[in-house]
Amino acid sequence: MLKHDSDTKTSNGAWNEKTKKYSKETSSERHHFGERPGVPFGTTFKDRDDCYGAGVHCHTEAGISGTVEVGASSIVVSGQYKDDKDNGDTILYTGSGGRKLDNNTREPDRDQEWSDFGNQALRISSITQNPVRVIRGSELDSEFAPWKGFRYDGLYICKRAFKEKDRNGYYDICRYIMERIPGQPPLRRRSTIFGLYRPSPGSETEQPPAPAPVTGRQRIMQKLQAEINNMNTFLSKSSPAPVKRLDAKLACKSMRSGPPVSTTHKSELTGSRRAQKRRPHGIRRRVKM
Repeated sequence: MLKHDSDTKTSNGAWNEKTKKYSKETSSERHHFGERPGVPFGTTFKDRDDCYGAGVHCHTEAGISGTVEVGASSIVVSGQYKDDKDNGDTILYTGSGGRKLDNNTREPDRDQEWSDFGNQALRISSITQNPVRVIRGSELDSEFAPWKGFRYDGLYICKRAFKEKDRNGYYDICRYIMERIPGQPPLRRRSTIFGLYRPSPGSETEQPPAPAPVTGRQRIMQKLQAEINNMNTFLSKSSPAPVKRLDAKLACKSMRSGPPVSTTHKSELTGSRRAQKRRPHGIRRRVKM
């Protein structure tokens, strides 16, 4: 049975008391590695502020949370960079920077640098191998992304940090290979139906093939198609019965199987026409006196 997004969504006001407690924590306590108490795997949040209030990510805008001394404690994968690739248990993550604040195209306009605190923090994590919390956003072009808001999807390890050209081959970007720590609950995957998720492994005997990643434009098309289907259903119930059309094949068959048409009248017409045709051209014989 498919599950709805509201099955695991946490109410917005549930983090009020935790936000007050979290604001009193020191910097080292905020950048806690591993699970956060009271925030189980699969917990969803309305926005970045709720993530901050729960303590799973201590930045409301930056995608990498941590320090250059101890490394990164959490990252947000929300589709802000088109070079991100989410394969579920493995994520090819793009570093921060390289764009202007008013750049809404998600395309870089300059090189990314290790000097950025977020890039350096996650680079340190590739050395320390400390666990990093991963939060996925609904704007991420991936079947593992939530339909709404943000969702905490467990712990990953940064296996490698390196630089390479972006997908257009123009600018240098910082890249990180994130691998999921084994033994955690299975990741939720979107269903082809908007707002629903596929059953978890083990809840059915056979898993259907994974659906293709759904983009924002495809979600809009799914909504429009659902409205069209509902309108067609309404019209089919309210419209009168269709008029029965004549089948040309049946009509020709009935004509062939009917009685033959008499040719008597046709022959009579033919004979009279022949006589009329000969008269004007007939030659009169002259009688000799």
